[in-house]
Amino acid sequence: MHNTFAGVRRRLGATNLGSKAARLLLAAAMLVCSLDAAAMRLIEPGEDPKLAAGEGLVVLSIDVSAPVSAVRIGEVGGGTAKVISALRFGRNVRLYAAKAGEYRWTEVDVFTWYTRVRFTLRSEDYRFKVVPGKIIYPGDLILRPSSWSYTSIHVANHSLPVIDWLETQHAALYKQLPFEYQGLYPDPFPAYYRTARAGNTQPPDQLNGGREPPKPGTLPLPVDLLWKPNRVVAVGLNPAGDLLAETVRDGDKWAIYLIDLKSGTSERLGISSSPAYLLMWKDDRTLIAAPGSGRQEHVVYRIGDSDGTRHKVERLRIEGTGRVVDLMPAAPGMILFEGFDSRGKLAVHLVALSGNKTISGFANARSRDRLNVGVENDLGWYADGHGRLRVAMASRDETLVLMHGKNGVFNEVWRSKAEGGFEPAGLSFDGETIYGFTDDERSQRDLVAFDPATRKVTRTLFSKPGVDVVGMLFDDRREPVAARYYESGRLVTEYFDSASQQTERQLQAAFPGRAVRMIDRSGDGQQLILWVDASDRPPQMYRYDGTRKRAELLEDIAPWLSDKTFAPTHVITAKGSDGLPIEAFLTLPPGTGKRPVVVYPHGGPEGVRDDTHFNRDVQFLASQGYGVLQVNFRGSDGYGKAFRDAARGNFGRMIEDDIDAALRVALAAYPLDDKRMCMMGASYGGYSALVSAMRWPGRYRCAVSMSGVSDRALVFTSSDFMRDAESRKVQERRMGNPNTDMEQIQAVSPLYHTRQLDLPLMLVHGREDVRVDFEHTRRLVRMLNLEGRPPVVLAFPDMGHGFDDPIALDIAWTGIAGFLKANLGDQPAPAAASASPAPTTPSPATVNAGQGGAK
Repeated sequence: MHNTFAGVRRRLGATNLGSKAARLLLAAAMLVCSLDAAAMRLIEPGEDPKLAAGEGLVVLSIDVSAPVSAVRIGEVGGGTAKVISALRFGRNVRLYAAKAGEYRWTEVDVFTWYTRVRFTLRSEDYRFKVVPGKIIYPGDLILRPSSWSYTSIHVANHSLPVIDWLETQHAALYKQLPFEYQGLYPDPFPAYYRTARAGNTQPPDQLNGGREPPKPGTLPLPVDLLWKPNRVVAVGLNPAGDLLAETVRDGDKWAIYLIDLKSGTSERLGISSSPAYLLMWKDDRTLIAAPGSGRQEHVVYRIGDSDGTRHKVERLRIEGTGRVVDLMPAAPGMILFEGFDSRGKLAVHLVALSGNKTISGFANARSRDRLNVGVENDLGWYADGHGRLRVAMASRDETLVLMHGKNGVFNEVWRSKAEGGFEPAGLSFDGETIYGFTDDERSQRDLVAFDPATRKVTRTLFSKPGVDVVGMLFDDRREPVAARYYESGRLVTEYFDSASQQTERQLQAAFPGRAVRMIDRSGDGQQLILWVDASDRPPQMYRYDGTRKRAELLEDIAPWLSDKTFAPTHVITAKGSDGLPIEAFLTLPPGTGKRPVVVYPHGGPEGVRDDTHFNRDVQFLASQGYGVLQVNFRGSDGYGKAFRDAARGNFGRMIEDDIDAALRVALAAYPLDDKRMCMMGASYGGYSALVSAMRWPGRYRCAVSMSGVSDRALVFTSSDFMRDAESRKVQERRMGNPNTDMEQIQAVSPLYHTRQLDLPLMLVHGREDVRVDFEHTRRLVRMLNLEGRPPVVLAFPDMGHGFDDPIALDIAWTGIAGFLKANLGDQPAPAAASASPAPTTPSPATVNAGQGGAK
């Protein structure tokens, strides 16, 4: 209460405290403090709170990386129970005594650019109960600003560091009272950990560490070379087919180059510190460059005549930031543009591409001239072929919806679902049809037409039994002309007209064994820009001239890899334990004798697939002599709805049986060493590596989990895809419900079976992962340390679920290479340390800061 009083005095500032008004204000403030303290009172470290009847304790933990002035907790159905202020950056943990009842996080005040913004918290995730005679923990309230105008706020279960805090700050209370996570789902770990920790007197800090990965020596393919970002990140072919624009990495900058396809000359149009990921031709001589799909600054290039080596070019910046809604091909010199007005409201305007130095774009547009009317909470707009706004993406009840109509009158025609339903992808020229995908009441995902008037799918444009469509191509009239899908791991484009399909067959014949994808074309369809790659061929860009039936190389997308030799991939077929057909890919490096094996399952597990495109991860492993097995197990995308649904309830079970079945086929058919095998993966693949090592002891010499799940129940209390009711229901169907199926969930959670994980383990994880929270790794490291078997750990600050930071990539993959070499070399497999009832202190090689450690 002293701190609150001091805060009141500071807020009163220069007011004369001797005045009657000041005394009244002070009395009111003290009354507020008194009521506040009565509802929820702070317990100082070491204090004996002497709980009254019907009182319990609650740990409130707030993790902030933005200036926060106050966080409010309220009683459900009542007023404010507590206001927490004076928050420092990082985790703020405090213990309070409170009367039993239901509470919730209610409001957060954040300072952004000298302005206080108040966020009201409404989700069920923010509710919790205080229980008499227990220490309750409702999860960390986490605040992360992603821009000056947006702050991510969510709750995540970080029980272990809170337990550590209680052990050091309130040891007597923690020993005396049960500690319990309180949320929408239970968490068995605190009770499990309390039992496992009994009798162990090591400080928590000594149980956080992991070992450093061994050094790999000289690598055949250095990480910084293999993962060097592609040279070309965007291309755009003008309608005439004679000019090609490219966004190219130029040292530490990004440049836009113009290639004259007739003369073969190339010139730089501009350079900047950020790349233009979108290159759009308004017409044959007007190019618009945008940094990406977000609302960013746009630059217009007017291309004039050429003197034989260079074109005359005018560069004009569009004032303000926004997004091109439509290029309006039928309206010369005009585009539809959207951005935010001074009130923060979305506004769509017509912008004339005229000016001497700049183009008067959104910055000078007036709100009353906005074209987007008739839709509240609109997020983005789409126009028909005449440039008329016909569809808006909007927010309704925290759900994305499509609003369809015209002339300011719009009706909701589609609502997003966490699972199934129609997935929109394009609008017809007349604006009366929405094209997209669905597998509702179908055996696979088909390409369909949706009628917004009836709100129903009315036509099937493409369907292939047992094959999921992954994309479509449109012509200049915005009609679908082709569907894309995978076949034997290779991307296939199937056109609806015979002439285009004949051209596609010619392209496939010209590039046997490679995937050919058209990424742009001229207005007459005779000039094509192709992206061509294969499992053993880094991507290249070709130009195909339909009049001459000839393809010529334009660019190596990663020219520093053009002289390297890579390993080919073989397609394997197997059958699951229930007879389900399984497809897998084995990348086999050249050599004699049996190669050691790395089994590398993908993440997901549903809706994701492996393929035979060039894969840096796979080729890095193969370059070191490992055969790499990827398996499209049940649940993988591409093989139809029944195949995807077959994963339900089989996480850690039949999915891993499918991987094992494909592995047995590969071992029987190819020169692979079944005595030198390691399993590794990321996300679900990391979980699969751990659970497979647990299920088949002695089969693998080692396992690597990157951003992997270790505790299935924890997913429900810490993952970003559990933040709305519909998504939670979907995951309950997929994974089981912790409220009713906890025994089965724990049975396939590696965290609760660490005695069976008696092989060398490596864990790689980003500390800011919101999909698979770092708490998974933190808990697993703790349990392994309790058994005296610290794993190799690389923990990356500020990294999320997967990362592309060059330094982090180098540390991670170099570490993985060293770990695999130490465990899959020609020497006998290292003996795993036996479980010890008396845990030992981690070795001095423990990594506790920077890239390692599990604090």
